[in-house]
Amino acid sequence: MKIAFFNKNLPSDQPNGVSVQVHRLAQALVRKNHQVTVFSFSPAPSDALYDHIHLSWGNGTRLFKKFKPAILFRSSDKEPFDILHYHGDDYLCKGERRRVRTFYGTALQEAIHAANPGRFMYQSLFYFFEWVSCLKRGSFAAISESTFRSLPLVKRCIPCGVPLDKYNPGTSEKTRHPSILFIGDLDSRKRGRLLVQKFVKDVLPANPECTLKIVGPQPFSGPNIIYAGRLGEDELVEEYRRSWIYCLPSSYEGFGVPVLESMACGTPVVATANAGVKEIITDGKNGLLCSASSLGETINQLLADTVLCKQITKNGLESVRSFDIETIASKYEELYMQLI
Repeated sequence: MKIAFFNKNLPSDQPNGVSVQVHRLAQALVRKNHQVTVFSFSPAPSDALYDHIHLSWGNGTRLFKKFKPAILFRSSDKEPFDILHYHGDDYLCKGERRRVRTFYGTALQEAIHAANPGRFMYQSLFYFFEWVSCLKRGSFAAISESTFRSLPLVKRCIPCGVPLDKYNPGTSEKTRHPSILFIGDLDSRKRGRLLVQKFVKDVLPANPECTLKIVGPQPFSGPNIIYAGRLGEDELVEEYRRSWIYCLPSSYEGFGVPVLESMACGTPVVATANAGVKEIITDGKNGLLCSASSLGETINQLLADTVLCKQITKNGLESVRSFDIETIASKYEELYMQLI
């Protein structure tokens, strides 16, 4: 089967949640003997198994470049392909039977949880474009059932996946002293600054040797806080494996891939109870869910209870099996076969 993927970014230069999923899914489909071509403004990652067409941003204002992906996706040569799989920015493309669109959360929820008015207006506009996409002919999938509430025309749920051959407990030992891992921005919906506050106020007094490691773009310093910057995938896997707890304090997640990655590496998760994460974690079974106000208290609970920690880790490893990227690729294969 000849499959075209369309996404403006790839993890070679923009390692965000969507770009990583696009890369993983394309890799898995190639391993299943499909011919995949990815149209993107990013260069192809060094390990890419798929073909790649590098689109150019060219000249233009910053505002114009917001719409450039949709313009070039529409004008790209699609004749050779059996399936056209868009991962965003397809609102100018024509509707047709072979068209597939995956929604990685919704712009409405991004707008509701926006950190500033400009971000709110931008996401609100793109929520309108999401509806334009849904009203055209094609097949649609969302990565979580919570997405259906904002986009009721989307009826199929195909979650994100993790390559379990890479994300696994390995042989690394946990750090000598308690350690917490956080990945993301401090001031966006990821709410890293909330975690820092709870760590200093609640966790350190009860666990004075505990450390908080921050992986992300914003440098930060504080008592027992380690800023690691951006990490490559192999380094990130090692951090998951060695940490005692992975914490996700987000106000909103379309799904929550880092939760799966942490579970797969044998590290229990503490997360605030947002819609996407609640589709992965059953509180007290394969992770702990809490409110923003009780975040520090919940971390302390898990650090103090080794029996609970071991049970959550075991259940997490079992839960993540159904999210192997090879399994997710098979679900898309089934969808594609219905369209050709």
